[in-house]
Amino acid sequence: MRFGAGLWCLQATATAPRPHGRAYATLLDDARHLEQCGYESLWLSEHHFFYDGYCPSLLPVASAVLAATSTLRVGTGMMLMPLQDADRAARVAAGIAERHHGRLDVGMGLGYRDIEFDGKGLSRRDRVARLGAGIERMSELAVPAGAALWGGSATPKGAARLGSKGLGIVLSGANPLPLVAELAAAHAEGWESAGRPGGVKPPVAALRNVWLTSDPHERAAALDWQRASYVLYAGLGWSVAARDSTPTMDFLRDTDRAIEDAVATTIAGDAAEVIDGLEAVAAAGVDMTIFRVVLEGAPTEAVRSVLAGLADKVVPQLAGVAA
Repeated sequence: MRFGAGLWCLQATATAPRPHGRAYATLLDDARHLEQCGYESLWLSEHHFFYDGYCPSLLPVASAVLAATSTLRVGTGMMLMPLQDADRAARVAAGIAERHHGRLDVGMGLGYRDIEFDGKGLSRRDRVARLGAGIERMSELAVPAGAALWGGSATPKGAARLGSKGLGIVLSGANPLPLVAELAAAHAEGWESAGRPGGVKPPVAALRNVWLTSDPHERAAALDWQRASYVLYAGLGWSVAARDSTPTMDFLRDTDRAIEDAVATTIAGDAAEVIDGLEAVAAAGVDMTIFRVVLEGAPTEAVRSVLAGLADKVVPQLAGVAA
């Protein structure tokens, strides 16, 4: 199994206010810390027109992180491709990948917030076609420059579609493990049904809520930080439709239950407990775990300490574990 960390959203929220300049400076320090710990990748996230300054433009930020590091990969999880000019985004991504020896992972998603499409003067009905055009242009320009392409989906149909195109998939940290397994299986089936494009099975990455601690008080605090971070999803209006493997998760209409279901996915405990939890993630078909530890209210020092502890006590024990 491979390991990354995320998501850096560069927010300045009502409960954790900070100057935006500090948010971006902290990101660069965090990136250097991740690289020193030996992580493979750092992942960013995009939204538009949200009160807290949620990062609206991922490629310039990715470029800054790559310039501050030498081995760390940087991924967009997700760049909202329907909101972009496909040709311009592909040309920028190709230039970044070429300058930084292919260390760019371009994750592309559909987007779901009406306000983002309305604010850009776009129709949400066109988002699938616009995403398809973006993937095609990225494949033409960014992949030859060394970038790796990923997609995001919360449905088996979407996961299979990404697999059929030979794209990796990045799964949400809020997904319960049975849904992760269902999406990973659909992704693999889509790849196989399409004739195995590229000849190598595209990877499955999953954000997972993880906190390493032997202190019950710190564990309780970490769950509170997880809970606070998912409260923000109520404002963003995120939802996952009900399926056989999981109930609906609607942060807008059923906020309390959605938050508690998301927090319940957290793997928190000492090294042995975290290793057990991550072995279950691998068994669900996940090739790369992205530790979701950048949480609302969590002190920077605590986040960096957990990342260092995971790198020292957990990652070496799982490096040889296969999905």
